[in-house]
Amino acid sequence: MAGTEFGHAIGPSRALSGLPLAPLQGGYGELLAAQQGLGLRHLGELLVPPGGRLRVLDGIFAVTGPARRRHVGTGVLRALRREQAEPTAARLLERLAGIQEADPAALRRILLYQLTHLLHDHPRGHLPATASGFGVDPAEAAALVHAAARRARLDGGQRAAAEALRDDLLEHRIRSAARRAALLPPADGDRPLAALLTGLAARAAAADAELAVARRHEERGDPERACVHYEEAAALAGDCPRAVRGLVRTYRPEAGDPGPLESALVPGGVELRWPPGAFGDTSWRVVRLTRGEPAGAPLAEVAGRPSGGVLVDRGAGTGEEVRHVALPLRADGAVDGPPLIGVPLAVAPAVTELGVGDGDGWIEASWTPPAGAAHCEVTLTGPGGAPVPAPPTAGAGTGPRETVRAQGLEPGEYELAVRARYAPTGRADRGVLSAAVTAAVTVHPWPAPVRTLTARAREAGGVEFLRTGGDGDGGEVRLVEWPGEPPVEGTELAAAELPPPLDWAGRGRTARDPAGARPDGPRPGGPRSGGPVPGGQVHSIGVPPPGSLTTVSAVSVLGERALAGPCVLVEAPLPVTGLALRRTAPDLVRVTFDWPGAAGIVTATVTQDGRRTEHAVARSVFLREGLHLPVSPAALTVEAHAAPRSARSVLAAPGGDARAALPADVAIAYELVPGARRGLRRGPAVLRVTVRAPDGGPGPDLPGFVLVARADGSRNPRRPGGPAGGTPVCRVTGAELAAAAAGSGTGAGTVERPIDTTVAPGRPYALRGFLLGGAAASVRLEEPPLLSLVVR
Repeated sequence: MAGTEFGHAIGPSRALSGLPLAPLQGGYGELLAAQQGLGLRHLGELLVPPGGRLRVLDGIFAVTGPARRRHVGTGVLRALRREQAEPTAARLLERLAGIQEADPAALRRILLYQLTHLLHDHPRGHLPATASGFGVDPAEAAALVHAAARRARLDGGQRAAAEALRDDLLEHRIRSAARRAALLPPADGDRPLAALLTGLAARAAAADAELAVARRHEERGDPERACVHYEEAAALAGDCPRAVRGLVRTYRPEAGDPGPLESALVPGGVELRWPPGAFGDTSWRVVRLTRGEPAGAPLAEVAGRPSGGVLVDRGAGTGEEVRHVALPLRADGAVDGPPLIGVPLAVAPAVTELGVGDGDGWIEASWTPPAGAAHCEVTLTGPGGAPVPAPPTAGAGTGPRETVRAQGLEPGEYELAVRARYAPTGRADRGVLSAAVTAAVTVHPWPAPVRTLTARAREAGGVEFLRTGGDGDGGEVRLVEWPGEPPVEGTELAAAELPPPLDWAGRGRTARDPAGARPDGPRPGGPRSGGPVPGGQVHSIGVPPPGSLTTVSAVSVLGERALAGPCVLVEAPLPVTGLALRRTAPDLVRVTFDWPGAAGIVTATVTQDGRRTEHAVARSVFLREGLHLPVSPAALTVEAHAAPRSARSVLAAPGGDARAALPADVAIAYELVPGARRGLRRGPAVLRVTVRAPDGGPGPDLPGFVLVARADGSRNPRRPGGPAGGTPVCRVTGAELAAAAAGSGTGAGTVERPIDTTVAPGRPYALRGFLLGGAAASVRLEEPPLLSLVVR
């Protein structure tokens, strides 16, 4: 079969000496993307009806049956476009018609290139059936497979180079085209490609010759003639980096030439602006030069087309110093005329959201660092423009915000500037700095801090406060009570936010002590609690509300600013009222009082025999059991006060002391002594009254004693209820008892008296003794057993 024998040609007409290595079609990438978007394996699938076959070796033919084939030319392609309902496919057919019209061999070359790669990529691409599976007519399948096997296989990089080669040539990117051509295998069997590569080499050689001449003129110090040759080299090879860099070095604008290309940082890139009158209808190629890159490095072209004389370069590397060059182009894409050259620009975005604040001798600044910055640098200028050392920042990457604080500053006007530092990868220098973002800030005068604050109870009642510090610079010190937790000492506050001054009786005055102490010294004598401060000042005297527990804070104030100072806890307990004492035994006293409000503990202090003993009782125990204190028979006093609710509080003296006294324990005991036996009868019974008193004697003021008898006609008569509840049968005066006790020398004495039985009622009767007189309440009466007081 014709076309299956191969010598030096392919196809019956021997139109090809080998399958193409490159499509050699401008815009092939866009063509391929449209084809793949339609799901086509190759463009031939768009040219034949369903079930038809494709012939490509001697031209493009659609085979629809035996001896039925149609040549696919420009007219057929446009007819197919009109019949196509899919808009994307219709647009692709119209483009193929334009390609065929411009070059009748171009579409066939593209189809052969695509079919060759399909066979190379298929694991069974060496079989004619594989080609038939791609829609190739069986009459040409074997020949196509045989030819594809002879053509060199291209890897991914070579295919990309082959497909973009024509675009580089059309856009005069000679250096890029030469790099792509170097990747391709020899083009011996592809004559159009070989001719294209020959012309490419000649053009690159001409550009090199112009560069050599330009360098010689530049070395001789003739930049004007060097610029002419650099411009010629750029016209031959528009992407030649040495030509463009040579233009940047040697171009000198003349009178009437447009100004430089303006560049400025904008969000997301660099904005380029053409000078007025320079834009017009000219096409431009804009390239970006980066400081530090090799002189022969490929030029980085800025994507996009300028609109209205403005173009944004979104590919500039952050942290790089760049320079843009706009090259005017002729209609065919070659460089035409002198360039527009921008000034060097650091692609270094500045920090954002800079905020500053001041306090007591410090300035604090925070900002949002830009992405990609290595770190930020801060400079601080003080009053009069003097530089002030600023602490280093934490560096980039520590969070969304960075903060720095400068301390120890004098009051005055300051200016703070923040710059972002960028360090590009692979560079040994320190990188580039962004523009400075500045802020003015004033360090205001602040009041002197209060160093110490103490409180002590006053003998006259209330409490006085003593402090050190807080003086000077026209400031004042206030005592305040915070509604909640007080601020930490040294906290900087706004004076308008302070609570009102402490509203206690005696507030608002620096007091002169009643004893004559001056305000700048402590009052003589030791305080009850909260000792004086050496060198301190009596700040104020006040009476806290009864029952209060108050945290008093000292705050120094100067104008609109205040500093929190130390605190002291002051407690004003409610006084104990209704204090009363009663001996229930010689060594036991019962203490009663009215419990003071919400106090948790009351302390009772017993003073006896020159010693003081404290006894604490909780409210629950007091209400349940009362308070019973162990004592001796001697005289005593008891003082009671509410204990502080906090161990840290200073206890202000209550308005009045709860104090009660109890005299020594004087006891009078009596008993009946049977009368002496006289024969079968006994004589009258004798009353024996004994006085016992501590400390050597009870004193002259003792009550009298009377023994009363009562009979009610029963076998067990009831005892008399009082001195008038029966018949007196014996009396002993107080003087007699005092004389008996004094005469003994020990404080104890006895008086005996016979019972007057003549006045006693009829038997049986009951006896009982009573104390008489004003001192009876302070003397304890000890009674004998009840059965011994019944006479039968």
